[in-house]
Amino acid sequence: MPLYDFRCPDGEVVEAFFAMQQKPDTVTCPHCGRDAVNLIPAIGPSQRNSSNMRIVDAAKATADQPGVVNSIAGRHTTKRQPTAITRNPLHQKLPRP
Repeated sequence: MPLYDFRCPDGEVVEAFFAMQQKPDTVTCPHCGRDAVNLIPAIGPSQRNSSNMRIVDAAKATADQPGVVNSIAGRHTTKRQPTAITRNPLHQKLPRP
C-alpha cells in the first residue's frame, strides 16, 4: 500500500496508507479535525547519479548559454563505400527489414 500525503488548512501534513483504488480526496486531520486535501507528489528522476539525472543537469547547464558548435556531428572524412547488392535468388526469399 502506498503512503499518501494530505495537508489540512492549518498547514499540517497528514500521512496515511490507502490502497490505490480506495484513496480518498480528503481525510480528517487528527490535529484540528478539519478536512485535509490530497497533495500531488513531486515526480522526477529518482536517483541522483542516474543517466536521466545527468541529462537533466546537462540541459539545465546549457539553458542560458548553449555551447558553441565547432563541427557537424556524424560527418565522415572518408567516402562511404556503397553496399553490395546480391543477385542470389535464394536471398530474395529472405524477409526484408
